[in-house]
Amino acid sequence: MPDGGAPRRGAGDAAPRDLCEEPKPRYEAVKDHVRARIAAGDWPPNTRIPSENELGPMLGVSRITVNRAFAELAREGRLRKVPGVGTFVAPRAELDKPRFGLTSIQSIAEEIRGRGMEWSCRVQALAPAPMTAEAAEALGMPAGSVVTASSILHLGDGVPIQLEERFIRPGYAPGYLDQDFTIRTTYDFLREVGEVTEMEQAVTAILPDAPLARRLSVGPRDPLLVIRRRTFRREEATTFSRLTQPASRFELSGRTRMQTAPGGHFPP
Repeated sequence: MPDGGAPRRGAGDAAPRDLCEEPKPRYEAVKDHVRARIAAGDWPPNTRIPSENELGPMLGVSRITVNRAFAELAREGRLRKVPGVGTFVAPRAELDKPRFGLTSIQSIAEEIRGRGMEWSCRVQALAPAPMTAEAAEALGMPAGSVVTASSILHLGDGVPIQLEERFIRPGYAPGYLDQDFTIRTTYDFLREVGEVTEMEQAVTAILPDAPLARRLSVGPRDPLLVIRRRTFRREEATTFSRLTQPASRFELSGRTRMQTAPGGHFPP
């Protein structure tokens, strides 16, 4: 993001450095560049941005790399591709809400920052704790078993976005309790040390009780989205998370390529 006193680059200006030098996949570096231009206000909502053929040479990457970045950003709701016209920044209402994919796992901190907000969190609990009945059933363990657990409230610009409650199977992700999750998220740590072969999640809408309404700074009639998520390592459930967020501040979104059956109908 440009400094406050620095002039902003126009859509056709060259990037300050070759993104091929970034220590990450090239398409991820392109995504970071696009997110930064949107967050800085260089590319406001509904603005047509440079095409794949234009942006590739500007960033020192191929058109195919830009195409992949644009496709993923479109699935995330940050861009809209209009056939025959171009690629546009999504409308403001779609840009403002952090979102999770329906079939993917993402960092809540990256989602909040990607919407131009400052991520912070409050670690409300990080210690061994008895599992709830819901968590015990999800992990296939006796109710009340004591496991590594955490409760973390994620905020965007100081406003509660998500309450993350997590339980971890014994022996999985050693060192979890020693982490400072105000610096990096549980997702970042588990991505480094844990092995995930499958993930499942279910979404429910609820109304908050009084304590939950206070924690999330919502009213008693404000709907919440609850994501119940399990991760697996070779058929064994390893983590259970209950992610609760105000529906007005968060979005779930997904796009899946469908395989049609013979005759052009969707398979059963």
